[in-house]
Amino acid sequence: MGKKLNKQEYLKIKKNILKKLYSNQAFSKGHMLYERLASGIPSHLRGDVKAILDELVKDGLVLFYGKTKHGDAYQLNIKKLKEIENLII
Repeated sequence: MGKKLNKQEYLKIKKNILKKLYSNQAFSKGHMLYERLASGIPSHLRGDVKAILDELVKDGLVLFYGKTKHGDAYQLNIKKLKEIENLII
C-alpha cells in the first residue's frame, strides 16, 4: 500500500465525491456507480476512494444505494442536503 493521505488530499477527494454526486442530482431517485465516482481522481490516490466513501456512508452524508448489475451505487442523503451544500461550497 502507498503512503497515508494527508489531510489536504483527503478533503479534496471527499469534496470531489460529494460534488460529483450533487452535480448529477444523485439524491432521492438518482444514484452513481463507484467507478464513476473514482474516475477523475489521480491514479495514485484512487485506492483511497473506497475508504473515504465508506466513511461518508458512516457519517450519513452518502447512502449506499445498492448493488446494480454494473457495480455498487451511491447517492446523497437528502436529509443532510444543507450540510452537504456547506461542505462543497
